Amino acid sequence: MNAIVKQRGELSLNFINDIKLLVNQSRQQAYAAINQAMVKMYWSIGQRIVEEEQQGKERAEYGKQLLIQLSEALTIEFGKGFSTQNLYYCRQFYLTFPEIFHTPCGILTWSHYRRLLSVTNKDARDWYLQEATSQMWSYAI
Repeated sequence: MNAIVKQRGELSLNFINDIKLLVNQSRQQAYAAINQAMVKMYWSIGQRIVEEEQQGKERAEYGKQLLIQLSEALTIEFGKGFSTQNLYYCRQFYLTFPEIFHTPCGILTWSHYRRLLSVTNKDARDWYLQEATSQMWSYAI
């Protein structure tokens, strides 16, 4: 089948490869758009927890209970992905990167940001953020 040639209505290998390339590029663009929307959602959840529910404080006085109740409500409505721990990461994400959407970091995944949250030194974290973005590091690095 690799030797498909254009005769009697058969498609050329170049044509098929061009279409495959279009499909793959479109899938990559869709993945990137979904990832960016997901990262923005997690950041926005963290922002809401910090700015509205906590009145700008790093922790609400009833912090853990707030996350437990929010987790229960979101999990009932939307299923997995809204554990108390993940909501904690959302809050930390916003606190650690309060200006993230004013920078060109939309190509990083939620997994990248979760890993960066463990870097406590701000200068080191900023360096890793810049390098991961400019060098397009995979999450595994």
